[in-house]
Amino acid sequence: MSRSAGGQMELTVEELPGGVTRAALSGRMDIEGAQAVDLKVNVLAGSKSALIIDLSGVTFLASMGLRTLMVAARTIAGKGGRLAVAGAQSNVHKVLIASGAGEVFTIAETVADAVAAVKAP
Repeated sequence: MSRSAGGQMELTVEELPGGVTRAALSGRMDIEGAQAVDLKVNVLAGSKSALIIDLSGVTFLASMGLRTLMVAARTIAGKGGRLAVAGAQSNVHKVLIASGAGEVFTIAETVADAVAAVKAP
């Protein structure tokens, strides 16, 4: 089975000051890509209360990828935490807006804006 031109979906996790966790995704978040990171994102959502998903390296977002983000946001919100996405490329940003994802989590332009959103009282 061949990989898509975007390559395999990758996830890098970084702890930021103030109890905020940044999870940077890169690749295509299509069915295959979403399956590759879904469990890891859900584990982060279950264990963190302030999570930023950095989408600056994501070149494509399909419905399964959107589902991964929505489930994570609802998991965090269910325990009083917050999730924000940051840095989405134009095509990914359009999908987020068209889907109404902004009603479930913050869509920020930068990681700094996302940090402010998840730390807000």
